[in-house]
Amino acid sequence: MYEPTVNPGAVALTEPWMSEADTDVVWAFFENAPVALLAADDQRQIQRVNSRWSDLTGHDVDAAIGARIDDLLAPESRPGIELRWSDLLTAGLGTARVVLLRPDGARLAVRYGAFANVVPGLHVSAFFAEPGQDGRAPRLPRARRAGQLTRREQESLRLVAMGMTTTAAAEQLGISPETVRTHVRNAMNKLGARTRAQAIAVAMRDGEIPA
Repeated sequence: MYEPTVNPGAVALTEPWMSEADTDVVWAFFENAPVALLAADDQRQIQRVNSRWSDLTGHDVDAAIGARIDDLLAPESRPGIELRWSDLLTAGLGTARVVLLRPDGARLAVRYGAFANVVPGLHVSAFFAEPGQDGRAPRLPRARRAGQLTRREQESLRLVAMGMTTTAAAEQLGISPETVRTHVRNAMNKLGARTRAQAIAVAMRDGEIPA
């Protein structure tokens, strides 16, 4: 395993974007963001990743927590990590192109944008696959994917699967039609589906809604 130099005194010099009291809002956005996000502490130890990041890189969410960013980098991207990290903590913002290693050893070139001290002591990076790269990691096994939809997403998709219109589903659930459409879109994104029909098929296969 790669063992980079660690500066125990490294801390962000910029003021936090959000206070401790706002962390629930930050993490709610983090989990539902349409881009791959990773949060790390001052020592580059990963504290959170969202499902989009897992889909992009192929790394399981639970397995990534506690690892160091350095350990996910391909050897050619490790030199200079200390300088890039120091610049991020000093300036508050940073961007670079790096190559990540997927669990199967495949390389994925990505561009990231990082923001220091989004909440005290935690720094968030957004990752995007470089043009020409396959940003779709192999699908996770069913056991890992089951239960990824929220209850409302499951209910909305189940009613649509029963043939209900968006308006009828909204009336039954006591929410607006636009909210139903949002839940269905979110479910499609999480299931990697391009259409409602595909989302229903995948959700039934994975046990998210009754078959």
